[in-house]
Amino acid sequence: MENRQTEAAWAYHDATKHSYQSIRATAHHLDWDNQPLPFKIYSNLPAIPLPQNLSSSGVPALKAISTIASPATSEGRPNLQTLAEIFYFSAGITG
Repeated sequence: MENRQTEAAWAYHDATKHSYQSIRATAHHLDWDNQPLPFKIYSNLPAIPLPQNLSSSGVPALKAISTIASPATSEGRPNLQTLAEIFYFSAGITG
């Protein structure tokens, strides 16, 4: 389906939208017991250990995020070491 064919999107929208009555019939609140898990769990995949020896570039944070850098590898994808450093220094995710 092409992106310009909006008929299917409108049909789905019209079939699934709330009615005037459904919005006003009950008080809306968050159902805390019926939340999805915050993270996707891949139980059939092996864990990939992240490198523990992290390096520091010595560049101040604001300069680092405002600079366009070349990719870490020739394929244009960061390697495992670079990913571990991004995870650790951006959000403290180490495992």
